Amino acid sequence: MRRHLLLILTLLVLIPSLAILIVTGWGVVEHERAMKKIAESYVLDLAQSVAMRVDRPRFMHRAQMMTPPRALDSFVLDISLPGWVALVDESGNLLAASSRAQDVLPQIWQGGIPVGRTTLVEGPFGDTYTIAAIPTSQGWYVISAVAWSQLLGPMVRFSHLWPAAVGLLATAGMCAVWAFWRWLIMPLLSLESEVSTLKWGKDLPKPDDPPAVWELRRLRKVLYQLAQTAREREELRQRYVSDLVRVQEEERTKLAREIHDGPLQDVTALLQRILLLKQESWNKRAEKYIEIAEESAVAAVRELRVLCDTLSPPWLDLGLVQALTELTDRLARTYGVKIYLEASELPEVSKDIILAFFRIAQEAINNAVKHGCAKNVWVKVSYDGEFIVLQIEDDGSGFEFEGDVEALRVKGHRGIANMVERMRMIKGKIDVQSSYLEKGTTITCKVSFPLISGEETPRDAFNI
Repeated sequence: MRRHLLLILTLLVLIPSLAILIVTGWGVVEHERAMKKIAESYVLDLAQSVAMRVDRPRFMHRAQMMTPPRALDSFVLDISLPGWVALVDESGNLLAASSRAQDVLPQIWQGGIPVGRTTLVEGPFGDTYTIAAIPTSQGWYVISAVAWSQLLGPMVRFSHLWPAAVGLLATAGMCAVWAFWRWLIMPLLSLESEVSTLKWGKDLPKPDDPPAVWELRRLRKVLYQLAQTAREREELRQRYVSDLVRVQEEERTKLAREIHDGPLQDVTALLQRILLLKQESWNKRAEKYIEIAEESAVAAVRELRVLCDTLSPPWLDLGLVQALTELTDRLARTYGVKIYLEASELPEVSKDIILAFFRIAQEAINNAVKHGCAKNVWVKVSYDGEFIVLQIEDDGSGFEFEGDVEALRVKGHRGIANMVERMRMIKGKIDVQSSYLEKGTTITCKVSFPLISGEETPRDAFNI
């Protein structure tokens, strides 16, 4: 119920307004119908009562003695009840009329009034009249009429004021519902939609919503400030990590250079002295020690060169494909696994992309062999006209990964976290698919090429 609370509140405001409007409309219609029935009944009763008096023998005898016929006015037609009556002959000529009808009758009188039933007519001042015609035995007709304002009085005034008042109330209710929906419900729904999809530390909500009420605008402003602070903190952390990765690469290069210029040169010089020493004549025991020293020196030189190549690969300057070729060949020999490299024609890319893809491939292959016990690894690099894609797939045991990079970092598993950071540095995205059930792991890296000048680093560089 709480989930649909806004809709329920809207209906609680809307339904009473609609109910008032419907009930009021129905009441007005019934009120008009009741007034019409009252007026019809009154006019028919008035006309019939006068017609009965006209048909009396006494009235007929006195009517024949009176001239002109209008002398009948004082005899029967001057009544004290609301309304008026008139007497007309078959040709529609007026024979007599009550005194109150003298001014109104000529304006509302029309020939062809239905006999025996009522008709509504409009009076000279906008009043509504109910009029009826009843025949007499002499062939005359008694015409009776009454104005609604005269007969019903306050009921007529109420029938005009009530719809206006209730209509105004219903309009106010509908306006309240519209304002409630426009300034409260819609801004709340918009805010809920933004918050539900907001990636904290990456996205920013709208800073303001002018149609919303002041409280919601203030809430949105506070939320925007918090999101902006979280985003700045995340950007600061990313810059810190990026700087840390760059410093690591610089330290690796410096360390490789120091090893190459220092210990490697010393061991190489030692090896040269051992080779010179072998040219002298020695007994068998001394020759054996010299050979052991030579083998140790050769192994040390080889290991130092491998260490230098690992810290700062010299073949990175040869391009992405050549760097991956050297990497896969060396790791295949080192770990005794089969690594298959598939590379299509690629454009010339920057050293940052080459270094990022090289380190990610290196980390992925090491993890596949050491942790997944993979026997086969497939490395594929391609270009589809928009993205340069690197994909590393293995047949290892796989692992359960829920996408929480920070949790892996805390546990000491920095491999995937380092991959993510490297992709952020080159404005790319990385996708990791792995499971114990399906076995194997697939890592896909994509970077847009060519990079747009001034493009910001994607805040969502990691997909699961």
